[in-house]
Parts: sequence; C-alpha cells; structure tokens
Amino acid sequence: MTHQTDSTPEPGIRLYRKGPVAEVVIHLSSQKNSFRAADVQHLGALLDEIQASDARCLLLRGGAGVFSAGWDLSSVDMASADPMAVIGDVVGPFCKRLREFPLPALSAVAGPALGFGLGLALACDICIADEDALLGSPFRNIGFVPDTGAHYFLLERLGYHRAAELIYTGRLLSGQAAAEERLINRAVPAGTVVEEARKLADLIASGPTQAFRLSKDILLRGGSFDAMMALEATHQAAVFSTADTAEGLQAFLQRRKPVFVGR
Repeated sequence: MTHQTDSTPEPGIRLYRKGPVAEVVIHLSSQKNSFRAADVQHLGALLDEIQASDARCLLLRGGAGVFSAGWDLSSVDMASADPMAVIGDVVGPFCKRLREFPLPALSAVAGPALGFGLGLALACDICIADEDALLGSPFRNIGFVPDTGAHYFLLERLGYHRAAELIYTGRLLSGQAAAEERLINRAVPAGTVVEEARKLADLIASGPTQAFRLSKDILLRGGSFDAMMALEATHQAAVFSTADTAEGLQAFLQRRKPVFVGR
C-alpha cells in the first residue's frame, strides 16, 4: 500500500496509511467532489489494495471540507446515457462492495453528502458528520429516482413515512438533524469530524479485527433470532482459533488490557 501524506496537492482520490488505518481522501477536481464512472472504478481499485494489505480499519472522507455532492451531471448526455448500465455495472456493484467490505468502515462527512455521496457515506458501517454538514438525495429537483441504495437506507433507518417525505420534498438534513433522526451515528461540532473520525478509527483498528469481520457478516445477513443465534455459534467457533482470541482470554485472566494484532 502506498504511504502518503495529507499535503499531496494533486487532485484525485488518495490513499494514506496511518498505522493500521487506511484513510481514503476524495479530492476530485470536479465541483464539490462530484463523481464520474472512472472515479468510482479508481475507488474500487483502492479497496482492492486495502483489502490485500494488513490494514484493520477503513476511513473514507472528503478533502477540503467537502465529502461529495454526488454525480457529475455535466458528464451526463441525456441523448446517449444508459442509466441502467451505469447503475447496474458501476455504481450498484461498488456500493454493495463498500457495504460488504470485510474491514470496519467509517465515513466522515463534512459539507455535502448528496446523491451518490450520500450512498458512499451510508454504505459504511459507521457515519459521523459535522453538525453543519448536509445530507440527502434531492433527486426530485432533477426528475430522477434516488439511487445508490438511498431507498434502502432511508426506509431502514427512518421508516416509510419519513423516507417518503425526504424523497418527495428533496429536503436536506444537517448533520445534527441526521444524527437526531438516526440516519447517521452522530454529529460533532463543525470542523472536527476528521479528528473525531480518526480517534474512532484508531480505537476500532486496535480491536480484534477478525471478530469484527465476523460480527459484520452477522449484522449484514440479519434474519430471525434463531438464525442469528446459529450464525453467532458458527462464527464464535471460527474466531476461537485466532491469535486475538487467545490474547483476549489471557489478558482477561491476567487482569490486563489486551494487545490485539488483527489475526
């Protein structure tokens, strides 16, 4: 994995290693970090690189105080565009990949997270935002149907009536309102989201990575009480042979803080 610093001036999507945390920074040359298909493919390649590395947590954020205003609509030619192909072959598979990424994934939202940007933020396991961030999928303003999983996340987290209102009105939520509505995990004072997200990422990256991976699998599968209990038993047996489980048990018996290594 490439080791870089935040001072990299060139626009693009940059990957930084901060100890066990892989930090991906979106800093596109387009207005407000708006995406094109090539940018999504580049982001997917970075996920491949992170997954193949020894990273233990993913942090996704925007550069220059902006997460992403969504798709670069200036790249859309209504006469020749094939939205089903773009969503079916590029956007949809990537959002599914990010949601099912085997490491704990956090998003830190400053400024707008709209449309595709909202999908990126909510596909991560945990999303925190500046209080004055703006989140939503105002597709009604351009006559489009919200995509990138917006219907799923809004319905699952807000309920039918609130999801319908946001879709029909295009109303945006501040970071504070999104946290109060439980669309995201929490909001933090304006300008502090990167600092707070890094603290959280460091804490998570110091934990038993394999156990987290298995817990994430259980949460994503969902199901009935019995089904999830059965999966817990299966995954508990799998994690029992890991180095971190041995360390955790030994540390408990010795009344000390465990030092997990991610294996």
